[in-house]
Amino acid sequence: MSNENVELIRRAYEAYSRGDVATMLDFVDPDLEWTYLDPSTEDPEPQVCHGRHELETALERQAEHGLKAELEEVAGRGDRVMVVVRTPGVDAFRVGKAGDRNYAVFTVREGRIVALRDCRDREEAMAAIG
Repeated sequence: MSNENVELIRRAYEAYSRGDVATMLDFVDPDLEWTYLDPSTEDPEPQVCHGRHELETALERQAEHGLKAELEEVAGRGDRVMVVVRTPGVDAFRVGKAGDRNYAVFTVREGRIVALRDCRDREEAMAAIG
């Protein structure tokens, strides 16, 4: 199952990198739970959003700033998939610099992304997949 989930995440990112947000969102469960770290604060506390529309809004905001995600690393274990994404230019919008890298863990169930958790670094993301 892990390989299928890794491929699903790769396909979602491929769609997003082509600018096809609608196709990317087709991989996302309507009731997505997204735990994110607000980049505009120095040491952000995790915030939780619910619903695919919250993710869509964030992606639209990134596009307005001309930001595009480049998938660098994908690793899966069971229903969880860790990604490292390079987003050139994103540091211009952050309080704390991260080398234009974002780290996240996706939870995939029945072919849909049901949860997304932003992580502070690669080590935290790898620990989250077990």
